[in-house]
Amino acid sequence: MTGTPQGLALSGITVIDLSQIYNGPYATFLLATSGADVIKVEPPGGEPLRKRGVVGGAALPFAMLNAEGVQALKDLVRDADVLVENYAPGTMDRLGIGKDVLTALNPDLIYASSTGFGTDGPYRTYPAMDLTVQAMSGVMSITGFPDRPPVKAGPAMCDFFAGVHLYGAIVTALYDRERNGRSRPVSVSMQDSVYASLSSSLGMEWG
Repeated sequence: MTGTPQGLALSGITVIDLSQIYNGPYATFLLATSGADVIKVEPPGGEPLRKRGVVGGAALPFAMLNAEGVQALKDLVRDADVLVENYAPGTMDRLGIGKDVLTALNPDLIYASSTGFGTDGPYRTYPAMDLTVQAMSGVMSITGFPDRPPVKAGPAMCDFFAGVHLYGAIVTALYDRERNGRSRPVSVSMQDSVYASLSSSLGMEWG
């Protein structure tokens, strides 16, 4: 979303959005509605769900897997405030555009990532989508009927909960940078984000 009106809370903030599907793009959509300029970086054929209403950015197509794409991204990062990605842990490092590389180019950059199961721990390498996170987090165990198999909740709740949490983490990091002059990376996992919604069920189970 470019040309946002002045006076919104995040006017003047530039966000580079490398994320796909729902959780990252929903976070950047919320940033855009708050006034940020969001640059959506996507493959030449377009990001799969960019027309589903959760993308708030001007599209900039290029392939990050080649040297030209990597350099183009680095050029964007030099003047950006936030970068958002939701690749599997380690993917950005393998492409040569990980957190350490990009924050060295721009020490003021807030590097924000969303994963399925976190950046460390036994499940960090597990592939994640809303369905698998609903199963792993226990959402499906309380959906449906007691005498039948677990059932997926209708909406992509883990994706969107993670997007809201990522938005909040980014805004908090921007505030911290403004107040204290320091930039820090933020990371959100889909599994962690959904646990708060299970508090009633967990309370009934464990007292």
